[in-house]
Amino acid sequence: PGSHTFHPMSMLLASHHSDFQLPQWARPRPPSLNRCSPSGTQRTSSGTRRSPSGTRRSPSGTQSPRRVAPSAPGIRFRSPALGSPQGAQSNCKSPSSPTASGTRSPQRPASLTAPSTRGQLSTRDASPLNATKSPDGPPSRSRVYGPTLLQQFRSPTAIKASPTAVKSSFAENLRMTKLELRMGTLDGQLQQPPPEGVRSKSLADLLEAEESTSGEEQLQTKTTAMFKLIDADGNGSISKLELIAAVYRHAEVSAFVLDSPTPAIITEDSFDAINDVFDEMAGGGQRVGLNDFASYFRKLAKDRLALLVDRRRRKEMFDLIDADGNGTISKLEFVSAFQKHPRLTALSVSLLPRVDVSQVLQDEGSYEAVNEVFDTMAAGRQRVLWEDFELHCARVKPSASTASCLSSPSSRYTNRSNTRVLIIAPGFGRDCNPRQGAMLMQAGYQLHWCRDIPESAELHQAAASMMVAPYLPRLRENIREFSPHVVVCGSQGGAYAVGLWQMGYWRGPTVMINAHPDLPRRLPHGVQVVIAHGSNDEVYHWRREDLEEIASSASNSCMLYQTINSGQMASGARTRLGDTHIMQSLLMHDCLPRLVDAAVSQAGPEVHFLQSWRERLSDSRCDAQHWLGYSPERLRRLWSSPGHRGMDDNKLFEVSPASEEFRRVAAIFKAAPPEPPAYMLSSDASWDRLPIYKIDRVENGCQLEGSYVPYRDALRRSLQEQGVKFDAATHACWAFHGSGHEAVASIINDPVAGFQPLVSGTRNTAVWGSGTYFARDAKYVADGQFCPRAPDGTRCMLLCLLTLGMPCLGDPSHKGNLPFRQKPHRYNSSVDCLSSPEVYVIQHPGAAVPAYLITFA
Repeated sequence: PGSHTFHPMSMLLASHHSDFQLPQWARPRPPSLNRCSPSGTQRTSSGTRRSPSGTRRSPSGTQSPRRVAPSAPGIRFRSPALGSPQGAQSNCKSPSSPTASGTRSPQRPASLTAPSTRGQLSTRDASPLNATKSPDGPPSRSRVYGPTLLQQFRSPTAIKASPTAVKSSFAENLRMTKLELRMGTLDGQLQQPPPEGVRSKSLADLLEAEESTSGEEQLQTKTTAMFKLIDADGNGSISKLELIAAVYRHAEVSAFVLDSPTPAIITEDSFDAINDVFDEMAGGGQRVGLNDFASYFRKLAKDRLALLVDRRRRKEMFDLIDADGNGTISKLEFVSAFQKHPRLTALSVSLLPRVDVSQVLQDEGSYEAVNEVFDTMAAGRQRVLWEDFELHCARVKPSASTASCLSSPSSRYTNRSNTRVLIIAPGFGRDCNPRQGAMLMQAGYQLHWCRDIPESAELHQAAASMMVAPYLPRLRENIREFSPHVVVCGSQGGAYAVGLWQMGYWRGPTVMINAHPDLPRRLPHGVQVVIAHGSNDEVYHWRREDLEEIASSASNSCMLYQTINSGQMASGARTRLGDTHIMQSLLMHDCLPRLVDAAVSQAGPEVHFLQSWRERLSDSRCDAQHWLGYSPERLRRLWSSPGHRGMDDNKLFEVSPASEEFRRVAAIFKAAPPEPPAYMLSSDASWDRLPIYKIDRVENGCQLEGSYVPYRDALRRSLQEQGVKFDAATHACWAFHGSGHEAVASIINDPVAGFQPLVSGTRNTAVWGSGTYFARDAKYVADGQFCPRAPDGTRCMLLCLLTLGMPCLGDPSHKGNLPFRQKPHRYNSSVDCLSSPEVYVIQHPGAAVPAYLITFA
């Protein structure tokens, strides 16, 4: 009544009971009770008259003190901005102080006692007992804290009770609240200290603990426990009223739902927050089941864990820069840290794009860029605090690979047992090619098959995504119940995936086997997509250029896995053939599971898949390559030339057979892949018996400094502009090259560039396009007769260090220029197979440098 208002929270609580009626004081008054006498008094039902001053006039004309609560007090919830315990000026008497009549106020029943900080009530009363009157105006409002009116909703028994019992309890509670307001018993609750915070694990902590252990579903256990605690009536679903009541009743539920260390206070802000949480979980429904509840909080936990991990990494960076450990960073520490700590490369990529921080003390432009960043963080001060550093890092959007650059190599690969894969059954391989489904099952994923959607030959046609629209809500329910990390589809199932994108039902990682005709020309922004397609697909006909244009529209979020026919060799045969609609190549080299891993990788699909190439090598070879290193700086530590400069006329230095270096190079030379290679010529036994006569180290400083290093630095800057962090172990590799003795001598001694891709080829036939060809395995070079015998019967081949950058699938039509990856940046090299490459093709002379000459029989 009047200026008093109700927040929607009060109306929501009341509306859950169909026969709920407003209490007497809140109902509209009959016209007969609202008439005022000419003297300004108001007549009551008992025949007495009430004066404007708040006293009652008896029929005899005497006035008696007012002893009852007002007939219509206005009670409303206040937010902390409108009133707080510290700012409330209450005139209520404490429980220990006598009232105006000389008696103590009655004690509040134990069943109605609650912490006063949970709620705040505002009342206007004209009674002299709880209102102060200023000389110049009307009585002021007293603010009283006490959740008496909503106490019944904090009790599980109240929620389970019948509407009649609830209404009776509400009336009794209201009567007690009025009595306490009148007698001043709530004043004692104002003096109580707020309850302590809930010291339990957060969602991020639970998820982190779950991922760090094997098989312990800590987050799921906690979520189930919270759901049962909220589900007061035990019917397996929760309503909005149950969620609100549980948050205000249980501090543990409050901490879980609102991520607050202290119990929720009944305010408009907290109510709106709970309301938003329920609406997002329910998606327009009236109740929320356990699956939707768990799915919502698992996604929330992932977001919070990502923020927590980012903050830890930033703190790790800050501690590395803070050389003296005093908690602040000076400009000298900031500048010199980039050269002292290679792990800070991630920070340089995110804060200093297109700047080579390794030359910060030599290059004036790099120093100015670093100096500008420091001045921005310091804001005129001499040193940067941790808070300033964290705020600046949070403002700068990191690159796609920055998130994983400080993590260990093992963290780059997905824990498959914890990855949930939702498979759209129509068109997938469980029926037409069951080996694909079996492969995912054997990989250890948690699989969920969506079978309750139709499969039709018409879905192969264009515009099929419109035909599947009536079944998309069903798919959406499957997604909600299962909460997948990635959706996998094949063939006509691609129409459903495109429909999910268009309706906004799914914007998570997606693997699409066979590029569907409805595939949009521009993929959804921010969605990580892996598209697998074969050039011999007899159902869906795509030009390679069109698929590459679609993939480039998604920047680092899309990967195009494709297989094509190689060029013809001199004999007319082809070394590889593209896939048909079945895509048999997905069943080799653990390809399909690796595509799923790539789709959910934080580093991006292409970068992750490129990192997985190392899994196709033996452990002994990986160890040997790591020992040698992937950079020219690492190579030079082994050089024997004066000053390790390689400027002498002599470019070959023999490696001692008893040295560790000889053993490591021989291990790379003799290593066999763990899987059968595509090009099988001789037996492995004969290769193992092959003797190595001599290993010479190539030390050509002119080639290294004049060709290889400048190209590597330029490629690093190109990748940084594309949002990809250059990692030598990922974007460089060791490979073999064979040629005649004269050609080998020319490659070793050339002062500018040893390799000339423009005039190279495979026996004058560009099987995978023009360029210089290298082999992953030495056996392929020897068996293919790419290194002819010398007069003394020996043969030799080069072990080279290659900078691949971001490679693409080779093509006979490639004539020097490779496809665009992100305009104006192109791919940097090509390979014969994206799943397990055995042939590398470079198009730039600075992309390879000879490191060792191996002589064998």
